[in-house]
Amino acid sequence: MRAWLCFLALACGALNVSTADAQTTLYRCTDGDGNLTIQSAPCPKGTQERTQVVEDLPSAPPAPATARDLPEPEWQLQSTPAPAATPPDMPPAVVPVTPAEPLIPEPGQPIIREKPLEVSSDGIGPGATGRDDFQLLDSGTPQAERDPVTDRPEDQARNPVDEGGTPRVPPPTLYACRTWDNDTYYGELAEPPPRCAPLEVTGLGGVAGIGAGRACEMRDDVCQPVAEDRLCDAWRYRLRDQQAQLVFARTDDPAGTRATIERIEAMLAQSTCARR
Repeated sequence: MRAWLCFLALACGALNVSTADAQTTLYRCTDGDGNLTIQSAPCPKGTQERTQVVEDLPSAPPAPATARDLPEPEWQLQSTPAPAATPPDMPPAVVPVTPAEPLIPEPGQPIIREKPLEVSSDGIGPGATGRDDFQLLDSGTPQAERDPVTDRPEDQARNPVDEGGTPRVPPPTLYACRTWDNDTYYGELAEPPPRCAPLEVTGLGGVAGIGAGRACEMRDDVCQPVAEDRLCDAWRYRLRDQQAQLVFARTDDPAGTRATIERIEAMLAQSTCARR
């Protein structure tokens, strides 16, 4: 009987020790000024003491959850699609063969277009259907497709006269001019009329741009004669410029611009710049 009592006493003591080890007593101390202090030791004298017993946190981390095998998502595509089965009785597929691109012609050879260029005319110039009438040409026409010109000395030697037997003469002098604002053009006058270069006008307070008035300075264009070997190209450039002014309504005198176009076309047709 005594042996059983001793065993029970030892068991109860071990239980109390394990329970005491699993708990912690906290002391809440409040002084006379109302300051609260929480500590693990009893409060000092002169303070109000309150105790609280809390359970200790486990020292070992919880065991990780076992990973579960999740099924593959239904929307996941296969890395390599399965090849489609071809019926045995179907003929082999025919792969279209792209024709090779046409070879680029040699330098000097004409480029053959599948669709010829369309040219329109408004009847300006001598002859409504002639070669020298005013025409709107494709600006992207390759040089090999354009009509050859007789600017070269050997071409002029082979074509010294026109169809009527009249000897061709060189074109008249043309001048390359530059304005005060660096705009360039070809003109027929060595000393064209001066231009009005606007000046900045300020008001009484020195403020500009308030519409106080307008003023300008008359300034001359600087012109130099074009070299003889470039006269034909310069005259054709002036002709195209006059045609553009008439077509795009950039002239204040359409009748005068039309007369200038006809005069230049007639001059080019009778000069050494005429096309063969």
